[in-house]
Amino acid sequence: MSAVAMLALETTLAFTTDTIRLSSKHSLSRCSACPFFKLQRQFSTFSQAFHYKRSDTLSSLHLSPILGPEAIELSSTKSSTVKLFQSIASRKKSRSEHNLTLVEGHRLVMEALSHPRTRDLFRSVLVSREALGRGELGGKLNDLLEIVHGKNGCMVNLASQQVVNAASDTQTPQGVVAVLKIPPSYVPDSATIIRRKQSKLFLILDGVSDPGNAGTLLRSSLAVGVEAVILLPSSCDIWSPKAVRSSMGAAFKVPTVSLGSWDECITFMEKCGLDASNIYAATMEGSSSTPSKPHYAVDWVGGNGAALVIGKEGQGLSNQVREYAKLGKIKSVYVPMETGIESLNAAICGSVILFEYHRQHCTIVQ
Repeated sequence: MSAVAMLALETTLAFTTDTIRLSSKHSLSRCSACPFFKLQRQFSTFSQAFHYKRSDTLSSLHLSPILGPEAIELSSTKSSTVKLFQSIASRKKSRSEHNLTLVEGHRLVMEALSHPRTRDLFRSVLVSREALGRGELGGKLNDLLEIVHGKNGCMVNLASQQVVNAASDTQTPQGVVAVLKIPPSYVPDSATIIRRKQSKLFLILDGVSDPGNAGTLLRSSLAVGVEAVILLPSSCDIWSPKAVRSSMGAAFKVPTVSLGSWDECITFMEKCGLDASNIYAATMEGSSSTPSKPHYAVDWVGGNGAALVIGKEGQGLSNQVREYAKLGKIKSVYVPMETGIESLNAAICGSVILFEYHRQHCTIVQ
């Protein structure tokens, strides 16, 4: 059974459990036509199906209207739904197994809901009445959630503020948290090689491990139109909630791919129509025949495109990449600074170079 289907069924059962708790003395007297009343009577059957069959037939379990005044809140912080949200937020292994990540807060959730490409990635949402009651912002959130509810198996559920807090990753949750499908990895094809004539740029993260830096570089990559971001071993999990927040949602819009080694990266670049001589590592160290160039002295938009390598915070480039630069197999680039400044933050260094590429590209277009 898919993780998405299991998430939807878990959420429905969690609601049913809360309903049964409220009616332990058979005092739930709304009416027998109430969908929650019917679910209560069928709880044993659903429970067995969840534990043994885990049926993928979920269309009949969509609870609607889910955000209306009569909707019952998910109130248990120990429900399977909350536990799954917590697992996705805290464990890379869980994110990989389910191919899901977590987004929270009005701004990020509404930004993702506003674009068809990212809207289709939503799989589950927990929202509090407080979040929906935040004036115009809450009203817009409600309208967007109504659009996505039931689409691609997405479940939008009203939850108590305590439940949303428990499912969130931040210390001060805003009342809305969502689980989204991770987009597919970037795959070069014949069209990609043709686009090389447009001098696109690749960004290679060589062990950038800080989620804030990785997220910032993804955001800068989106701003300048990077073709794809390549993640080498020891790089940050860009689908961690902190990295997603730092990227302001750019992680869903910039094509990315994780590779297992530097050698695999070189082969991958060749598939994209780019040879090693057009790869630039951000370092002052060059080869004896080719010294490192200032970032503004590199022709980023000429030829068949280029790639920029940014190394790990503090440590810098990995040994293999550094060796390639010393041997002249790839080139080196640096950002000039005033005397007395040892180095720049990885995200700042990378962003400065990325925007130099964008400046050159815009100059040609004009």
